[in-house]
Amino acid sequence: MRKISRKSRQLYIDLKNTKENVLKIEEQLTELQKRIDTLPQAENVASELRILRGLMKQVTEKVSETQTNKNIALEMEPDDKEVNQKVSNKARPREPFLNYDDAEILTFLDRAVREDRVQLYIQPTVRLPQRIPAFYECFSRITDNEGNIIRPEQYLPVSDAAGLTAALDNLLLFRCIQLVRQTRREQPNILFFCNISNKTLTDIEFFTDFIDFMANNTQLASSLVFEFSQQTIEDSTFEIQTNLKRLAGLGFRLAVDQLKDLNFDLSALSSKGFKFIKIDAHLLHEVAKGENALINMNSLKGAMDRQAMDLIVEKIETEEMLVELLDLKIDFGQGYLFGEPKAVKK
Repeated sequence: MRKISRKSRQLYIDLKNTKENVLKIEEQLTELQKRIDTLPQAENVASELRILRGLMKQVTEKVSETQTNKNIALEMEPDDKEVNQKVSNKARPREPFLNYDDAEILTFLDRAVREDRVQLYIQPTVRLPQRIPAFYECFSRITDNEGNIIRPEQYLPVSDAAGLTAALDNLLLFRCIQLVRQTRREQPNILFFCNISNKTLTDIEFFTDFIDFMANNTQLASSLVFEFSQQTIEDSTFEIQTNLKRLAGLGFRLAVDQLKDLNFDLSALSSKGFKFIKIDAHLLHEVAKGENALINMNSLKGAMDRQAMDLIVEKIETEEMLVELLDLKIDFGQGYLFGEPKAVKK
């Protein structure tokens, strides 16, 4: 009987320990499931890794090419720098032109892509007349060894000549997507505009991976607008038109900027997913003010409202310019007057 009693007690203890172990295992499994649920889907991770590998390959190849030829002969219109300086003198102060030649700028570009020092900046678009921030546009910036910003007007010609622009554009695009993913966790209603260049749209290998990645991240559609130049969207190249359709088909809104020709079909643009039109402040003032105005703003805004589209006036630099434009009843404005581009902390 004693043996049976001891065995019973031991069995009871073993069962109790087993039950406790089972409960611990269940708790661990529950915690593990929670962690799994918060992880990105495997396909999402795979598509992101493909983009990163493509970016690394592209940047490495282009930087290696530039190492063998850093003395690139570039010609600049004699008055370009003078004109840009005159414009900036009338506007809110911005970064000065730095006294570097093309070889030096190429060195900074080379270092930026090699050391992952291409910086992401954002600039607000405000709701008028209240000047309340409504959207943000993403930009890339390059710096010298002292951290001074090299203006795009200086480094883009060098980047184009060196064949680095596509890699920089693709890197900026991916950085912008990462920013949106991080920011919307705490600010789900924030909206970012990110440029996609002609070079990126026609980069078949990169953009195929990018489309796959965005297909796994369609939840970002409420926080992200892809922006294209008018020249790009009017390009009838098969790759460009196909990729525009693919992005819109995923539910992402599109925007057009750098307008040169104001004779555009709003209905056709809207049907292709374009919900924002950006127009230069000087151009709008020229075509919409005065007795001989080429555009009737009331008619334009009415037509855009019917297509659920918004007009953003960019490059507003002074209070005087804003006063003139407010007479046209514009709703959104962007420019140094409302805030210069600010660096995003990594």
